[in-house]
Amino acid sequence: MNDKSLCERGIHILQRGTSADSGLNKVVVVAMVAALLAVAGLAYLYFQPTTSATVEFAGRSLTVELAKTTSQQEKGLSGRDSMAPDHGMLFIFDHASKWSLWMQGMEFPLDIIWFDSNKSAIYFVQGLAPCTPNECQVYAPPSDALYALEVNAGFVTANNVTLGKTFTLGG
Repeated sequence: MNDKSLCERGIHILQRGTSADSGLNKVVVVAMVAALLAVAGLAYLYFQPTTSATVEFAGRSLTVELAKTTSQQEKGLSGRDSMAPDHGMLFIFDHASKWSLWMQGMEFPLDIIWFDSNKSAIYFVQGLAPCTPNECQVYAPPSDALYALEVNAGFVTANNVTLGKTFTLGG
């Protein structure tokens, strides 16, 4: 063998080694990126505001989804087939007003209870059936509310809900 062929062969081997190292480096980089994304995702979930809570109301403990943002409030419970009996959705508005709600996109009937800033029930409607796109009634309290609680139809009657009853919100 002459020096030229060794040199070419050496370079060739070196190039293959570099290529293999490069492939290994890519795997390491991909693994590191995946690990960083996993840590970032967990941190994001950890620092997100709670989207559910417990409401104590009318002698019942309910697991509620919190609707705090405009988009959460616009969507509400629409598009769902049903809701567990001990569940609900609590709308938390950014200021007290005569907030109106409707049954647009709903698949099951609801009772809706509005509360003032003291978490005291000020108004409720019962047995609201899903509406059609052509006919969808809007419901609003007669006075300013800061919260609204959507529960399965029949809740108000079954739990003897009356105006003035208050709720507590837990974590």
